Amino acid sequence: MGVYATTTAISELIPRFLSGNTTTSDTAGTNIFSRHIDRAEGDVMSYVGSRYDVFGFRVGTTTTNVPVIMRTLSEDIACYYAVRGSYVQDGQLKQEYLDKYEKAMGSLAAIKDGKLGLAYTDGSAVPPRTTRFVSSTQDYTPIFNLDAPENWDIDPDQESDIESARG
Repeated sequence: MGVYATTTAISELIPRFLSGNTTTSDTAGTNIFSRHIDRAEGDVMSYVGSRYDVFGFRVGTTTTNVPVIMRTLSEDIACYYAVRGSYVQDGQLKQEYLDKYEKAMGSLAAIKDGKLGLAYTDGSAVPPRTTRFVSSTQDYTPIFNLDAPENWDIDPDQESDIESARG
């Protein structure tokens, strides 16, 4: 089950995909939607998560104040995956969803590169992730190999501490 997209939303975006009128009347079609929603949301979260804290948008299994673009991108990508897997022979229909898919992937790349920002539903900007870990050996003085191993010795204070600890 998706966090951003729903099987109901996908069934509205791909009319006549399900054999019945609703997601409850075609469990096989709904399962196809669910599988592709999970794949699409994985794509969206991997791109967006490289720049933003995507877990800040989730509370349990519901979403709170999620940027609308996350839902839109997840739905567009999931629709393409479902159509690609099911409507192999219908090139025109497949092309329609392919265009939306390519646009969605372009938007994800722009979000990842910082060219497109995210906004909450109230219009405020989503702050980018600030935690960065940088590793460098510049200005680092190694403590190993300073002297020959035969000159290594235990500190006298450490020897007395060990002796008194053993009693």
